[in-house]
Amino acid sequence: VQTCALPISLVLYNFTTANLESHLRHQEVVPIASVTKLFTAAAILESDLNLDEKVKVQGKTTGRFNIGELVSRRELLKAMLIASDNRAADSLAHSYPGGYDAFIKYVNDYIGYVGLKNTEIVDASGINSGNKSTAEDLVNFVWFLRNYPLIREISSKAEDQLEFDNKKHKTVTLKIRNTNPDISKYNILISKTGFTNAAGRCLVMLIEKEK
Repeated sequence: VQTCALPISLVLYNFTTANLESHLRHQEVVPIASVTKLFTAAAILESDLNLDEKVKVQGKTTGRFNIGELVSRRELLKAMLIASDNRAADSLAHSYPGGYDAFIKYVNDYIGYVGLKNTEIVDASGINSGNKSTAEDLVNFVWFLRNYPLIREISSKAEDQLEFDNKKHKTVTLKIRNTNPDISKYNILISKTGFTNAAGRCLVMLIEKEK
């Protein structure tokens, strides 16, 4: 299920029956806000980087971490996918070999590999309205993401906690909650919300229906 943008764009697709059950402007290219973070997560995992390596927090966006703190990629993924932390997304992109710009190029190359023809990513968090896709592309993408167990595990959690080292080298524990208020109502395999003024409220979910 994917809804995004103003005016609303929507797709409800049943993968079991291969049936497009409902759609509205599903081929219209629109901003996708923090749904972008699913692309950031997939690209990091596809890069086969050490998820337990602690990397420096950096970036121009805001978030739960302070600039300069050392946080593992695994914890950054949790903050990004559960709490939609923008600075976590930026930090993951900066930690990519070659830096932020190299990461953005890699993400778009990855999008081409997946076969999404109407999707473009210009930043890691989704703040920029240049991050665009269609409801049709995103439905195909969230189905593709079922192949990433860690994305399924993290993004479907209602809550979790982060552990990281602050600048004083003390371990900090921080509780986070999923930005999807309905995360516990269904058997959700993958979920990501988003909001910007340009995109409106966005939601992508892959749900396994009870038999």
